[in-house]
Amino acid sequence: MYHIKQYSFLALGTFIIAVCFNLLQSPNQIASGGLTGASLVLGDVFHISSAIILWAATLVLLIGGSCFLGIHTILKNIIGSLLIPFFVYATKELPPLTHDPLLAAIYGGLGVGLGLAVVFRAEGNTGGFTLIAQILHQKKAIKHSTSIMVMDAVVMIAGGIVFSPEKALYALIGAFVTRMTMDYMVRVQNQNSKVAYIISSLEFEKQISESILTELDRGLTKLSGSGGYTNNERTVMVTVLDSSKITKLRSLIREIDPQAFIILCEATEVFGEGFTHPVPAPEQKLISSSAI
Repeated sequence: MYHIKQYSFLALGTFIIAVCFNLLQSPNQIASGGLTGASLVLGDVFHISSAIILWAATLVLLIGGSCFLGIHTILKNIIGSLLIPFFVYATKELPPLTHDPLLAAIYGGLGVGLGLAVVFRAEGNTGGFTLIAQILHQKKAIKHSTSIMVMDAVVMIAGGIVFSPEKALYALIGAFVTRMTMDYMVRVQNQNSKVAYIISSLEFEKQISESILTELDRGLTKLSGSGGYTNNERTVMVTVLDSSKITKLRSLIREIDPQAFIILCEATEVFGEGFTHPVPAPEQKLISSSAI
């Protein structure tokens, strides 16, 4: 039942993304990044349907990813990767909702952000640039967020060259709305930060801690402990992270040590580097608001 719910959310999220692409972004030439945005630009250059380019690019990335990342990693990406081009192809004949590029950028970004939030809730992803980012991280130790940001920027710049600079500015608005929508949806689903206690055996300690530091970009504290029944020495790792990263934390630890014990607790407020800081005085707020 749990997996059926996951796949249902994954299908719903990818369907929303595809419909927003065909109804809003594609007819108004809004290339807001991602593989869909790249297919829009390439489709105009080579006079080929964006759906066909998406299919071809997806298959190439899946084959290339299996060579660099292994079949196990690709299997977790394959469903979302294939659903996007499938739904884009299935809905390509739908009439556009608007020919106003500003409305298309805003509502397209809103819809894509909503779709991505639904996909991430299902513990899935849409492949595409994510696969390229994973390969670059493994081979060149480049952070996922950095490589995806650069690739999205290249797509928007290319859109500005192929279509018009004005369309690139609209695409930037769309990308901003997408990001804000995703952040809002995550905050609605998970209001607070989480404290994670990870109890694992000594042989997996280094691999788990490195994954948290590099993959999640979070710090952690190690505590010494022992099993109450076995008296075997154990490592307890404590980390505080945003709720949006809990799903990825679970996946990382399951891959490394399926027997690891994880305790998650609510952290209603967290102060310090990487998190919120104490609320400033009213005078400071006023200065900040006027400066914006």
